[in-house]
Amino acid sequence: MDQFEISELADWLEAHHDQLLDKAELMPVAKVQAAVDYLQVLAAPAQSYLARKQGAYDQDESDHKLNLLADEQPLAAVEDRIMVNHVDGSITEDQINFTYNHEPVFEGGYQPKKDLNIVKFGLEVIGAVATTGHLQTVTAALSKDAVVTLVVASARFRQWQEA
Repeated sequence: MDQFEISELADWLEAHHDQLLDKAELMPVAKVQAAVDYLQVLAAPAQSYLARKQGAYDQDESDHKLNLLADEQPLAAVEDRIMVNHVDGSITEDQINFTYNHEPVFEGGYQPKKDLNIVKFGLEVIGAVATTGHLQTVTAALSKDAVVTLVVASARFRQWQEA
């Protein structure tokens, strides 16, 4: 994964939106995890967070945007989502800010379209600034919980596809 592939992945998700929802294409979870690993926001490889206990993550690494309600449950079971919805500031001055919002994806049962949109839109916003080559600025500005959400949402969407 490199700085341009994050945007390319977001574009691919957009182009294959209907096929992903129809289960004709599978969510490329490994590519989402590679994008997260490239961003260097998390202390461990992205894949490892799915099995990590919510309580341990909350205590050791979380920036407390996610509602982590079950200490002994893995992060893969989290029903809360943090969506990266906007970025502003000045990349040339290494001052950017991402904004986030909570997204309910389990109200009335699991809503796969919402998880797909969280991953797609988050990668689009992040990819837009990642292409500037200011990786350290992007890394410092990103919420750990929002990045974990990309991992969890993509894995949960893929699980839904395979069910």
